[in-house]
Amino acid sequence: MRSLLIHNAVIFGKPNRSALLCENGAIASFLNEREAEKIDCERRLNAKGNLLLPSFFDSHIHLSEHGLRLNRLNLNGKTLDEALALIREKAKQTPKGEWIMGGGWHKTYFGDFPTRKLLDEITTEHFIALSSQDFHATWANAPAINLLNADDFSNEELPKDSDGKPTGIALERAALKLVSLANLSTAELSAAIRVAQMKLIEFGITDVFSVEKADALAAYSALGEELKLRVHLAIYLESLSDAKSFLKSNRIANVSLNAVKLFIDGSLGAETCALLEPFENTSNFGISLYADADLARLFKMIEREGLNIAVHAIGDRAVRRALDAFEKIGANPQSRFRHRIEHAQMIDDNDLNRFAKLGIVASMQPIHIREDIATARRLLGKRQGKLYRFKSLLESGATVVFGSDAPIETPNVFEGLYYAVERRDKDGQIWNADERLSFEEALRAYSETPNLLVNQGNRGRLEVGNDASLVIVPRELASDLTQGKPPQSAMATISSGEILFERL
Repeated sequence: MRSLLIHNAVIFGKPNRSALLCENGAIASFLNEREAEKIDCERRLNAKGNLLLPSFFDSHIHLSEHGLRLNRLNLNGKTLDEALALIREKAKQTPKGEWIMGGGWHKTYFGDFPTRKLLDEITTEHFIALSSQDFHATWANAPAINLLNADDFSNEELPKDSDGKPTGIALERAALKLVSLANLSTAELSAAIRVAQMKLIEFGITDVFSVEKADALAAYSALGEELKLRVHLAIYLESLSDAKSFLKSNRIANVSLNAVKLFIDGSLGAETCALLEPFENTSNFGISLYADADLARLFKMIEREGLNIAVHAIGDRAVRRALDAFEKIGANPQSRFRHRIEHAQMIDDNDLNRFAKLGIVASMQPIHIREDIATARRLLGKRQGKLYRFKSLLESGATVVFGSDAPIETPNVFEGLYYAVERRDKDGQIWNADERLSFEEALRAYSETPNLLVNQGNRGRLEVGNDASLVIVPRELASDLTQGKPPQSAMATISSGEILFERL
């Protein structure tokens, strides 16, 4: 019998117990220190007075992309001049004819969208494709962007300059297509997932809801027993057929197909999210994808596949259109499906109660608040109050789960908890204080609630018989968060009774 005893711990929700016994991957009992001393087990772990919680669940991540970004050109937080200097240096180090990939740039720091000409001045002997921080825009040089078939995309997705040539910015579908042109081997993708996995485990994460293309499945399969994370997949609609074909003949340990992902608008940072009213001082309402009738038809098709719908909707118009489509297909809380709106960043008052009424999960990412506060002030003015409505959704009875959207943001759950609980900008000012959550409410959105959706409650709660997936964190985590001091890693991460990471 595999056994692990964790003792000298402050156990969340168990004030009179300081030890937890795991047997064969499950929680066997809670004990006091005197009882713990008498236990004969394979391994003991001294928590040194720190806090023991259920392990974390990242409910929206792009796991393989996160791993790739960790080893690519990083432009996060850089000015345009700083970015160009880094690209210039990277071009010197890269053999001619190869791709220069990476990104993380943000229009706020650049001052405006960058152009193809800036990259062409550095090199036209490489292919350059650099994703924006939110992945809804890709900055490219002429050799790369000319690989796109302009007829496949609208003028909004592939803007042209006064000479009728691509400006160097591709948006939405064109942006995703552009970065996909640099074909990666299975070995490269497996290595990326391996690197990303270790980072997530250090943050106390044992489960993820990962958005992937079908070509990542072979990489997951190749990892075999090295894959310790439990990966619940949302496959992009465009690659669903390929994913089904692969999974029909390949069973991947720790990987399950849960949902189909599709986009119906863009992002706030790229100024492409679909709004009920235009961005401040413009006539731009953002981009809306799919006709309403087509959207309901696609939703029904996904249900026929026996899969959940994970629809990307950021602007208030997009959120309303998604809810309208769910209503048309008869979504309800008693359904066997657990359909989701990914991001749900901006919600009109008239749509708040519809999440609970239709049984739609709000899958949100508090960490985005860090960058979005300044952007929202500039683009939305007084409508900022419609953003990140955590408390309002919970009070309406809606199901809310939290993730990171890595690599767009860090998967550090502690920073996500900070923004859910404190909602402070970079200057320490509280943003829409009424939407702040308690520590316990935010914690549930990172642990118990997402596990209820996909694991029938077997994980995410500290109860006898439940899976022993646990995390040890600093004892004063809740007060550390209110002081703006989120930890930079967990102290130990345990998955089904196996210690995956420990720095006690």
